[in-house]
Amino acid sequence: MRIGSDIEYIEIEEIERILEGFPCAGDVRLRVSLSLQEFRGSYDGIWLDLTEVESFLDSLSVLDEERQGIARIVSISPGEFIFEIRSSDKSGHMEIEVQLRRYQYSGTRYWPIYLSGGFQVQPDAIKQLIVGFKSFIKEAK
Repeated sequence: MRIGSDIEYIEIEEIERILEGFPCAGDVRLRVSLSLQEFRGSYDGIWLDLTEVESFLDSLSVLDEERQGIARIVSISPGEFIFEIRSSDKSGHMEIEVQLRRYQYSGTRYWPIYLSGGFQVQPDAIKQLIVGFKSFIKEAK
C-alpha cells in the first residue's frame, strides 16, 4: 500500500505474520518506506500488535466518517514506528505524520537513525489505509 504523491509518500508492505496457535498470533511484521522529498528511508523490522491494528482501524473508520480527529498506530518496539493521519483543518483536509527509527552498530557504538516528518494527503487516503490495514488482519481471525 502506497499513500501520497511521487515525492512524499509512505509505502507499507506486510513481510510476515504470526500464525494462529502461536504466541502473539496475528502480530504482523512490516516493511515501511518513507519519502519526504529529498529524504528517504525504509525499515523491514517493524512489528505491529494485532489489537493495535484493530484499534487503528476503528479510529480510521471514525476519521473517515467525521473528517475530524486523528488515527494513530505505533510499533511494538517503542518509537520505532509512529504513524498518524489527522485532519489539518475544519474542511476535512488530511495530513500524515510518520517517524521511523532504528539502531545501527558502527564500531563500538549503537547509533539511533531517525526519519521523521509529514505531508498532506487527500481524504481518500483514509479509505486506502482501511483497505490496507484490513489486509493485515483478515486471516488472523
